[in-house]
Amino acid sequence: MVKTRIVLLDSLRGLGVLGILLCNAPDFAVTAGLAESVRHWPHGAGADTVSVWVATQWLFQRKFVTLFAMLFGASIFLVGGERSEADKGAILRKRLMWMVGFGLLHGFAIWYGDVLLSYALAGFAVMLARSWTPRKLFTTGIAIWVLLCLLMTAGVAYAVFGPAPDQAKEALETAKEAAKNSAEAARYAGTFLQSLIQNAQERAGRLAAEPVIFLMTSSMMLLGLGCFKTGVFTGQASNRTYGVLTVVGLLALAATGALFIACALHGLDRSLGQVAGLVQAATAPLTTLAYVSLIVFASRSKGLWKAIPAALAPVGQMAFTNYLTQSLIMTAIFYGGRGLSLHGKVDRPGLAAITVTIWIVQILWSRWWMDRFAMGPLEWLWRRLYRGPTPLLRPAPTPVVP
Repeated sequence: MVKTRIVLLDSLRGLGVLGILLCNAPDFAVTAGLAESVRHWPHGAGADTVSVWVATQWLFQRKFVTLFAMLFGASIFLVGGERSEADKGAILRKRLMWMVGFGLLHGFAIWYGDVLLSYALAGFAVMLARSWTPRKLFTTGIAIWVLLCLLMTAGVAYAVFGPAPDQAKEALETAKEAAKNSAEAARYAGTFLQSLIQNAQERAGRLAAEPVIFLMTSSMMLLGLGCFKTGVFTGQASNRTYGVLTVVGLLALAATGALFIACALHGLDRSLGQVAGLVQAATAPLTTLAYVSLIVFASRSKGLWKAIPAALAPVGQMAFTNYLTQSLIMTAIFYGGRGLSLHGKVDRPGLAAITVTIWIVQILWSRWWMDRFAMGPLEWLWRRLYRGPTPLLRPAPTPVVP
């Protein structure tokens, strides 16, 4: 049973780390101010470009970073194995401290969109809730999430129904933002040092949002820990539970998709897009749990569907390595002085093609690596730092004595 549960968690981690890449791809390819935009996307708004944007926003955006945060919450409970609570706490604190270091290095020296720092900081708070009951975990996590959604709703309501913006002032702000994006794009596409400095500046600017990200991440970690304790993340919940989660999550997904499609069909209407984004954010945990349920159903099936979680499991076993490797590959493709220097030159369909190619490579390389080693290379380094010497090679199989 333990082995099955570990495989399922690994499959979910693999799904999360691969899904995140498609959402992050525009942030590597253009400046942060343009990555989420479709109205000001530098390659225009052709049918193929808008179609990829709608599919990404509908099926991927927020769902997989939510899944990753939930699974990190579950991992907080698992660290330390059968040790005493005091020993578990000491190991976990050391583990999170090293993760802070990795997050700072990743965010400032490789890619500004790092989530490791946010996860580590939220982890220090959520580790205090390891002994909570599932009910308390769910109640607290949902309460924080509802509060955040109410704040987002207030912001969207003001933007949609508030006083009309001054057109002259808005045009001036748009021009300033365009000039800023142009200057940043030139630095990202410049020398290695220019792209490094611009990335670090963007990362530093994002630190101001950490309190909000801390609350969002903490709420998802609490929900993830609750899902682990109730068996949802271990495949131990009932078919009825997974069925309900699937139906509710897919209904939420349908509502999100309808809004984004309507936005695209109505000339990328700004107000409709803001409402779609709000619904997307608010319902992301529901859709995430629907995706979890579908993976559980696939793992219980026979035949082709069972191959999906099996292919994802090695990717999840080395999710830390794969996550950081994605950043190295994408910055080598898009940032100046590091490789291809394609920043600002690839449209959304091209980004989707690059993403799918990396998915295939990571699925194949993860299988190859995990057939030979006990853990991913960065997982091994991280564990060695917070737990001491750790074997990397798989132990030789015990010979069968006839």
